[in-house]
Parts: sequence; C-alpha cells; structure tokens
Amino acid sequence: MNNIQTILVAYEGSQESQKALDFAVEFANERKDDELHLVTVYQPVYTMAYTYANYPVEQASYELKERNEAIIQNVKIEISLKTDHPIVAKAIEGHPGNVLTHYSSLNGIDLIVIGSRGLSGVKELFLGSVSHYVVQKAECPVLVIK
Repeated sequence: MNNIQTILVAYEGSQESQKALDFAVEFANERKDDELHLVTVYQPVYTMAYTYANYPVEQASYELKERNEAIIQNVKIEISLKTDHPIVAKAIEGHPGNVLTHYSSLNGIDLIVIGSRGLSGVKELFLGSVSHYVVQKAECPVLVIK
C-alpha cells in the first residue's frame, strides 16, 4: 500500500459511510501526498413519480443535485478541518456501483474505501449491493469498512 496516492471514499450519509470516511482520513494522515476524493452518488429522478404530482421533472432533478452538492461540500469542509490533504468532493447522478467504478477508472484512483452497507433497504448476505458491486468491478483495491 505504499504506492497509494489517490483515495476515493464513497459517502452517502449512512453510519457505515461515515466510518469509511473517518478511516480514509486517518489513513491519509499517516501518509504524505495522498489526495482524497469524496464522492456521493444519488439516484436520478424518475419521470412518472413527478408527472403525477404535477411537479416539473427538471425542477426536481435540479433540487436533488443542489441538495447533494450542498451535503458533499459540507462534508468536505468538515474533513478539511481534520486533514491537510487535498480533497475533491463530487455529487454524481447515477447508479452508485457504476458511478464509483467509472469515476475511479477515470481519475486514477489507487484505493476505494466504502462502507459495508449504505442507506439502501436491500441487503445481501455479507455485503451491501453497492459495496459488493464495487469489489467485483473496480480496477483498484477496495477496502470495505464494517
């Protein structure tokens, strides 16, 4: 683990993702020059749910994006008080597993740190569906925090 320079932390507000974030910050603080990428992924707005409520889908999408951007920027500010390492914070729309693995490939991530279960109500036997997907599909090492 000596050649790790970029760490992606999957954050979505659950207790497990907070543990993953805390671990990644401590891990980075024990090293030099690491860069933290803090990513939250939110599901796209589906047309039917908002069409019946007479609420414009574009408005709902915009509000969802803005809310997630605000959350991740607030977390970035909190983390910046605990570390001097550079922090990149992104809120991205899409399927969490796909987004995290794609983001890690595009950004040369050396390690993904993710909680074992997130906010989803769907659970698998040992790992949450997103962490399981990321472990299977990521091109770099994945550390699952329990």
